[in-house]
Amino acid sequence: MKKVINFTIGIAAIILFASCSGIYSNGSFTWEKDSMVEGGIRAYAPDKYTIISNYPESEFESGEWHLSEDISGMPVYSAPTVLEEAIFNLALEEAVKAVEPDSTLRTGVNWGGVWTRDVSYSIVLGFSTLQTEASKKSLLRKVDRLGRIIQDTGTGGSWPCSTDRQIWVMAAWEIYKVTGDKEWLETIYPIVKRSLEDDRLTIFDTATGMVRGESSFLDWRKQEYPLWMGPADIYMSENLGTECAHYAAWEILSEMEARLGSARKAAEYRAIADGIRDGINDNLWVGETGWYAQYLYGRRNPIPSPRFETLGEALTILLGIAGPERSAAMVASAPCQDFGIPCFYPQIKSIPPYHNDAMWPFVQGYWNKAAAKVGNPDAVLHGIACIYRMASFFLTNKENVVIYNGKWKGTRINSSRQLWSIAGASSSVLNVLIGLDFAEDTLVFHPLVPKQMAGTRRLSNLKWRDAVLDITVKGYGAGIKSFTLDGNSASPFLSAGLEGSHSVEIVLDGKFPSGGINMVDNLYTPSTPAAQKVIGSAEGPGFVWASDADEFIILKDGEPFDTVGIGHYKVRKSGEYQVIAVGKDGWNSFAGEPLEYFEDTIVKETGDIRISRSENTHLDMNVNVPCEGEWFIDFCFCNDKNNFENDNKCANRTLLAGGKVIGTVVFPQGGRGLSDYWQWSNSLKAHLPAGNVTISLEFRPENENMNIDVNECTVRSVRLSRLGN
Repeated sequence: MKKVINFTIGIAAIILFASCSGIYSNGSFTWEKDSMVEGGIRAYAPDKYTIISNYPESEFESGEWHLSEDISGMPVYSAPTVLEEAIFNLALEEAVKAVEPDSTLRTGVNWGGVWTRDVSYSIVLGFSTLQTEASKKSLLRKVDRLGRIIQDTGTGGSWPCSTDRQIWVMAAWEIYKVTGDKEWLETIYPIVKRSLEDDRLTIFDTATGMVRGESSFLDWRKQEYPLWMGPADIYMSENLGTECAHYAAWEILSEMEARLGSARKAAEYRAIADGIRDGINDNLWVGETGWYAQYLYGRRNPIPSPRFETLGEALTILLGIAGPERSAAMVASAPCQDFGIPCFYPQIKSIPPYHNDAMWPFVQGYWNKAAAKVGNPDAVLHGIACIYRMASFFLTNKENVVIYNGKWKGTRINSSRQLWSIAGASSSVLNVLIGLDFAEDTLVFHPLVPKQMAGTRRLSNLKWRDAVLDITVKGYGAGIKSFTLDGNSASPFLSAGLEGSHSVEIVLDGKFPSGGINMVDNLYTPSTPAAQKVIGSAEGPGFVWASDADEFIILKDGEPFDTVGIGHYKVRKSGEYQVIAVGKDGWNSFAGEPLEYFEDTIVKETGDIRISRSENTHLDMNVNVPCEGEWFIDFCFCNDKNNFENDNKCANRTLLAGGKVIGTVVFPQGGRGLSDYWQWSNSLKAHLPAGNVTISLEFRPENENMNIDVNECTVRSVRLSRLGN
């Protein structure tokens, strides 16, 4: 895969954390044992069931949170500071409040119902333990009548433009690891298999070994993509977090198949997972930055966007996609800011905070787990402090905060009692400080306690399968000096089959294998050049653009081709061209919209033909191809079922040329009732012979969208394009 990186890393040098006051301080706020202080703002915990805050926009008008729910059936946490205990109890109370009357998990105060990615990421972060039965019911709520995992509404009408539904598989597997419930395993196995097999036929890119579709969780088109990218472009992109979710899902299906199916299929599924992992490392690793690219994007010639994308980077570490040395270096060099680690870095100009310019506590929670895995106390302390600051000031677990000022007001949308934010807060205890790591047949312990948080912690009444555990962690460090089970020395894990009440004591060794944190200023890349074609000028074809940058990189077919200092360029060879504005701080803009200058273009008008689940389910179009070669095929269409951001009526069809399957064509939504809004589908490449060739669109079982009942659009023409040399 082509690597288009032409910049220097404009980030601060890696620094080692040193606390200035109390447990943690970074110049913007200070954690002083049982209180958080930020200028004149203070939150403190007089006891483990109360937090008092004078933050001007906290959840309660009184500025006080008092425990009001029965959490007696939940784990009990004691810590060296009362504030830690109170924040954990706040999370437990909100986990109780999150359960709806129908026993499913509500996404947030402002977000009703169950959302696939939200509940799944929450389950992996701790709800598998805190709310096991509600987690099961919530996952089963996100299965459609065809027995497939539901992709929530997303860009262009959901799946297959948005494809991160497979995070459901990680959540379902986490519940199995926590419970050992064989009936649950048998329930989820066919759902996982059907869903992944559909994806196998619909979203795989054989050139990279990876899958296509929108960024996992980052599902608001304008917040994380260049504005020129439409839903069909997003379908063709290949995104780090989404790749990780699919890698994990295929690995898990392999494990399920080995237990419930055939060894041959298990090996086949393992090979698919390995291919995705290799594709991530081959196509998304950016050596110049020291982390993975956020995604591959473009049209006919995808290129990497080198931004740091926190959730995806964390998953590469947690899933073992990045090796140990690479993982440790990534954590130390990750761009952190005073109020947390941003969703991605650098930010995008003129886009209001939500995913852009924001920290999300659940993303910080995954990053904390990744930092703990590599043994980095500086990153862990910073991450826990930022989550605790939010919970104590706001008296609830908010959805997100503005990254440059730490305020929840100012983001486009925000909600109190956000499910995965609750999970992010509880995970700081469960997954990091106590170090619970659930495996298929064991419970392994990997605690990390920063030196500044040294002391004795205890988590009691933890239910694991048929056992009830009382766990004590003493001291600080990332390694275990001693581990005892019921007073007897043992290896640091528990085996399935343990019954009744048991006590575990862990003494840490005071050592850390890695360290360092990279604190950076907020940074924005230059605006994306909006180049326009110029045809028929005296100088010949070319393009022009306006920008305040002084230097521009010209890409041809995804590769750096020229560098200019002016806003126009003359085309001398056919190809696909893009413009990148060079930033003064070392970070460049997104590449602009591709401008195509083809050697040959054929447009075959079909008339306005309606294709649906019952009409024109096999549509043939005969095209006279002038010469043999590689041709790109796309379609002009209209899908007026809803707008870009909502609903689930993306139309999908299998493309054939001369009877041979080429791939999937997506016809995303363009706007409700906009019957005159015509757009181009994604483009697929095929080797075509000279002469008459039949181009076909066929509706197959794997083309069923998330709506099922409505899968239709109007096709106006087919276009064949050939690039010269």
